[in-house]
Amino acid sequence: MSDDGRAYGRSPGHFDAELVEVGAGTPAGELLRRYWHPVGLSTEATDLPRAVRLLGEDLILYRDRSGTPGLLTPRCCHRGTTLLYGRVEEQGIRCCYHGWLFDGEGRCLDQPCEPDRGRNHERYRQPWYPLVEYNGLVFAYMGPPEKQPVFPRYDIFEDLGDDQDIVIVDHFAFGGPDVAPCNWFQTHENAMDPYHVFVLHNAISGHQFSPELEKWPTIDWQLHPWGVSATQDRRLDDGSLLHRVTEIRVPTVRVIPTPTLTVLGKTNNMSWAQPIDDTHTRVYAMVRKRMGQPAQGLPVYDGNRSWFELSDEEHQRFPGDYEAQTGQGPITLHSEERLASSDRGVSMVRRQFKQQVQIVAEGGDPAGVEFDEANALVAIEAGNYVLQPSTDAAI
Repeated sequence: MSDDGRAYGRSPGHFDAELVEVGAGTPAGELLRRYWHPVGLSTEATDLPRAVRLLGEDLILYRDRSGTPGLLTPRCCHRGTTLLYGRVEEQGIRCCYHGWLFDGEGRCLDQPCEPDRGRNHERYRQPWYPLVEYNGLVFAYMGPPEKQPVFPRYDIFEDLGDDQDIVIVDHFAFGGPDVAPCNWFQTHENAMDPYHVFVLHNAISGHQFSPELEKWPTIDWQLHPWGVSATQDRRLDDGSLLHRVTEIRVPTVRVIPTPTLTVLGKTNNMSWAQPIDDTHTRVYAMVRKRMGQPAQGLPVYDGNRSWFELSDEEHQRFPGDYEAQTGQGPITLHSEERLASSDRGVSMVRRQFKQQVQIVAEGGDPAGVEFDEANALVAIEAGNYVLQPSTDAAI
């Protein structure tokens, strides 16, 4: 850049590959493959095969007629046609080309064109990944078998009352399309950027959430073995203190309490970023709520309108998380950033993630993975807490 700041002559920017690349064999991709990731909604696993993409890999998701979901690579190991056109049966999926039948663990069960329907069918295997269903989401583990962790459960979704249910919201940032055309990490680190709430969601676009969040907060960030948290304190008009805690958990979990303050105390929801590939992201939010009540307070635009009701011009005048995060480009150029003191939380998330990348590269186990089922339950700390003005004790 020239001495007077003109754009002419500046060097091309670049991104930090250790943060953003998700493909197999890349450092970050190998870290991500040590965890369970949502691959789709339970309702998307049906007897009609569905093409899905996760961590840069194309896959086929289905549910056999016995009710068991399966996740296989699309290219049939026989002659290479896609299993997208396969027929789902009681025990698995049958290739449309020559009828080879595979179960959910890729075992070949039948070869109708071979003598005795395949005398050596057990020698053939379709590549597959293990799945777990949890409260309406299907999760996949795509890493080394000997390093497969137990599937984590979360305390905020335990002991559901008779009048409660759990729903999945998969609109980006509760106010946008299903898939964002940008890298997952630039959507993920946003959770440790609480100052943007005051500017983007209040000063720029108007009050998109609770009006209490327009008040300037006092913010502190903490580093934990499992991730990073931010505490935000806002003194309310009645003298009480709104103590708000958000979390990022390695690698893709973010826990952001409802921004409409409809739930006080420990949060009722959490989200997973789904790294589809290097330049596409889907976000799944799991929400515990009372039956008959809406899942979550959605951001409003121009007073009371939804994201989908805005024109192109209005998206410019009333931007939200989708516009700000996709506006960084398909993959943000880290070399072009100028981080400041308000970005401390973002810096902490990046630093911890890269440390975990290095741990895996050196043969270790990253943060947050457990191999003992007794340790599968995860306690969440995030929430909206109102503290009494006299003692600052939670009420």
